[in-house]
Amino acid sequence: MFIRPCWQPASQQDAFDLIEHNPWALLVSNGADVPYATNLPLLLDRRAQGTVLVGHIARGNEHFRALASGTDGAPVLAVFEGPWSYVTASWYPNRDMPSTYYYTAVHCAGTLEMQTQTELDESLEDLTQRMESHYPDGWRTSEIPRSEMVRRFPAIAGFRIRVSRIEAKFKLGQDEPLRDALAVAGVLEQHRSPQDQELAALIRRQNGSRQQ
Repeated sequence: MFIRPCWQPASQQDAFDLIEHNPWALLVSNGADVPYATNLPLLLDRRAQGTVLVGHIARGNEHFRALASGTDGAPVLAVFEGPWSYVTASWYPNRDMPSTYYYTAVHCAGTLEMQTQTELDESLEDLTQRMESHYPDGWRTSEIPRSEMVRRFPAIAGFRIRVSRIEAKFKLGQDEPLRDALAVAGVLEQHRSPQDQELAALIRRQNGSRQQ
């Protein structure tokens, strides 16, 4: 990923926060003819040493069969996309900059290992609890018979990714005049979209140490 020094996030924690807030990812690995790519949720394993992502994939997916046909340690790339927006030049005070995109993304490269069924069970419970925590009366797996959970296990496979490299790009106007970047933030703050509100906050944070 092409990253100018000014587009580096203020801290590595910003990259981890983006993953936590935007767990819907794209998993990519090599194929015989073209790369395989699957959209799925990936969570940071808070109990693991180092950076580890956990997820699951349908066994009926050709991508799973390609991953399972190799040995543990297959190289993969997980792509996370944070808030983004088209930025029209009409938002700049002097309208003297070309239109562009402001966006955030994190790429995690590493090696994939398959989970045991017990590990899969634990990671599915973690996924459910984390996702449901956003709702006032979130659902719990205990609300259905255990058999309704277990009968689905043969159709999916759990895995972990041991991340060896993280690339984070927060392209948020840091290479433009500060007044222009802040003007974009001001416009986005007037929008009702939660994504635009989040992006505006990131623009202000990532440009906070600039003088001009």
